[in-house]
Amino acid sequence: MSKRKGRLPCAGDYLPYILIAAVSGAIPAMTIKLRGGLIDLASGVEAGESGFFGLLALLIGMSFFGTVCRAGKERLSERHRIRALAKIDAERLEKAARTAFPVTETERFHALWRSSADAPELDDRIFRAAGDLTEIFVRLGLSLYVLWTMDPRIAGGIVLLLTAGILLNRELARNTEGFWPKYRENMRRTNYLSSLLMQREYAGERKLFSFDEEIDRRYAEAFSKAKMENAKLGRGRFRIEALMKLMFAAYSVMVVLMLMRPLLDGRITLGLFTSAFYAASGLERSCGQACAALYDIMGSRRRIGGYFEFMELEEDEANGAAGDEPLRSIELRDVTFTYPGAGGPVLEHLSFRLEPGHHYALVGENGCGKSTLVKLIAGLYKPDSGQVLVNGREVSSLSPEERQRMICVVFQDYYRYPLTIRENVSLGMDRAARDEEIEKIFESLDLHPVAVEGEAGYDAVPLPLYKSGVGLSGGEWQKLAVARCILSKAQIGILDEPNASLDPMAEAAVYAACREMLREKTTIFISHRLGSVRMADEILVLRGGRLAARGDHEELMAKDGYYSELFNTQKGMYI
Repeated sequence: MSKRKGRLPCAGDYLPYILIAAVSGAIPAMTIKLRGGLIDLASGVEAGESGFFGLLALLIGMSFFGTVCRAGKERLSERHRIRALAKIDAERLEKAARTAFPVTETERFHALWRSSADAPELDDRIFRAAGDLTEIFVRLGLSLYVLWTMDPRIAGGIVLLLTAGILLNRELARNTEGFWPKYRENMRRTNYLSSLLMQREYAGERKLFSFDEEIDRRYAEAFSKAKMENAKLGRGRFRIEALMKLMFAAYSVMVVLMLMRPLLDGRITLGLFTSAFYAASGLERSCGQACAALYDIMGSRRRIGGYFEFMELEEDEANGAAGDEPLRSIELRDVTFTYPGAGGPVLEHLSFRLEPGHHYALVGENGCGKSTLVKLIAGLYKPDSGQVLVNGREVSSLSPEERQRMICVVFQDYYRYPLTIRENVSLGMDRAARDEEIEKIFESLDLHPVAVEGEAGYDAVPLPLYKSGVGLSGGEWQKLAVARCILSKAQIGILDEPNASLDPMAEAAVYAACREMLREKTTIFISHRLGSVRMADEILVLRGGRLAARGDHEELMAKDGYYSELFNTQKGMYI
């Protein structure tokens, strides 16, 4: 589980960032009286040439210091963004690798994975907004304090005006909340129809079925509707923004009126009047920025919840210590398994024992539970009831490392890794495969990819990602996956439909190669093509999630049961 529940990475970056933001926020307040004194000296209200240049130097120094603080703040923010991006991405990948396999097959996992991809951007927004909010609060507090020392009534009046402005702005902002999501949603259908008309992949069907005019008509209707709705949204937003501008103008007038009385009474000078008005105008903008920063933090924290939820997903248990214990047996005892949300069990009360060094075939109709059984033996799933045992120990009690060293699987939906051919076949090994090892297996599998004929040889990339990459056919990729299993040091080799992309002759060659090169492994071979499983030491027949029969080909054919029915049905298709 996550060691940092509800906590963002690089949290230690916040303290120096907040401190420098606080210092940056204090500078505007400190310059209020300095600016006022400088204006008075410049206008001749007060005398003293040396005082003027002294205040000017001090004001320039404060301005320079403020610039340095802002630059430092920006540098810390950028540094945090880069560090957090690297850490969050690394944590997401590590978490995905540790997540229990049944969880990874759920829609919730993939939804959280997609939403957690925004975590680096959201973290950056929270970090920046936290600094902005600190700077604004310090500026507000200290500026109001300075104004209070000039005249408490001025400070109190400005607080009342700012409070009223914040409440009104909040109310007005609610009317424009979600403007851009609504705008994009209105355009979504229009953009989709536009892609049908413009993108190349749809051109063939457009010409064959002649629906250009119909799509164009629907596009025009959708565009007209979206245009009207977005224009209405735009007018509403314009009215709100105009009202906000008027509110700012009214605020400025009220501030001038409040400052006029102490100016006329002689309690403040013209310089302090000007400086105080400038500061009060800045406070109004600061309040708007504070509301925006606070809203940004709240919204980002809400959206980043997907990242924290993703980091709390169930992980694989690692109870056992990895070892190199030789295989003695694989056994299923009264195993029942049901997929979440399924109407009934895929496997029911399934029991059998497999001996080491034997070649087994697993056959049955689609949906009878063959691939599910493979995932149970590999420890990817846990049974609802019963036990899946390897050497008398439950597979779930083995560590992931131990299971990886014990079992190698070629799934029906294998992945095409954008690695070199050597790297692809070496994935199950603790070293890179040598040329002679690869050549021997490729010869047995009748695999002669064009990619290896160039200068790169087995170090060519079998995907058109690079100039040296050469594409492989589906059958060649499948043979490459089988070669990976053969080279693996695992003691159990499971091949789930490894001949799906192969023609009959290639299938026969692959099966013969597997029989020969996997003879030291315990092999489970799953296939719909029963002609390729005749030479198995034993055939296990699944029907409706139960073990219907087991034996070699001759025994099962002699029983004239379900297996012989399947075999004769396929045989009849070739006669």
